[in-house]
Amino acid sequence: MPKDLPIPIPQDEARQGRGLEKTLVLDFDGTVTEADLLDEVVSRFGDPEVYREVEDALLAGEMSLREVITREFRPVTKPVDEVVAWALDSVRIRPGLRELVALAHARRWQVVVISSGFHELIEPILAHEGVSVEVHANRLDPRPDGWQVLWNYDDACEACGESCKRPTMARLARGEEIVYIGDGYSDRCAAQAADRVFATHGLARYLDERGIAYEPFADFRDVTAALQ
Repeated sequence: MPKDLPIPIPQDEARQGRGLEKTLVLDFDGTVTEADLLDEVVSRFGDPEVYREVEDALLAGEMSLREVITREFRPVTKPVDEVVAWALDSVRIRPGLRELVALAHARRWQVVVISSGFHELIEPILAHEGVSVEVHANRLDPRPDGWQVLWNYDDACEACGESCKRPTMARLARGEEIVYIGDGYSDRCAAQAADRVFATHGLARYLDERGIAYEPFADFRDVTAALQ
């Protein structure tokens, strides 16, 4: 796969030091990927009935995201290597990812994936795409009797009360301007703490309902154009 070409930094921007100000935070499932990889995995390799039950409970406010993900993946018994092989053949990456990361690197912006998913699935996909970014996610203990989630986030966010991405995002950003790019439930709290938000799908609907400003996007080319 050809390497990303460098994107030049405008001289006026370089002189003012603006290239050091931004932290780009990307969700993975349903944002980097066109479809939600977690949903795809539990639907294909887990128990569809458990998946439907816990997703309904999440939207009804009866279960936390942490409880939902833990229960969804307990019925998955396939070796993780087999699931990764399926994902590499099947998952579609949202167009423009490599260009956005190239822009961030050229401008010396920090760019990081913060996900409620798993390093074991995310990292092989990014490597396959030739994209190198810092990843913060959960980990798996893929036992033959059912996958167990090794949760890497704090037990409860002070803002939303769930085990969410917002504290990790705040810690990584070090007070810089935060640009958040996401699509779903797990992005809600973190997006509301960002300085600029690009949203699609469920996250966009959630922000619309609350009158919170965001910029819609179809793919990462839209984000790159808006940030240049």
